[in-house]
Amino acid sequence: MELYMIIFVFFVCFLISAILNILLKMTQRINWMMSLLLSLFLSIVLVAILGVK
Repeated sequence: MELYMIIFVFFVCFLISAILNILLKMTQRINWMMSLLLSLFLSIVLVAILGVK
């Protein structure tokens, strides 16, 4: 169950960061990699803190 939550939160975070990357014209590869890593980190932390009890 927590794996599904991590995947869902990851996609939501990555979608938000991808939209911001496109709107702010930050389309270099390093910006996409930072967005990917930040989304992964945030999804794991958010599910760990706010996870189902």
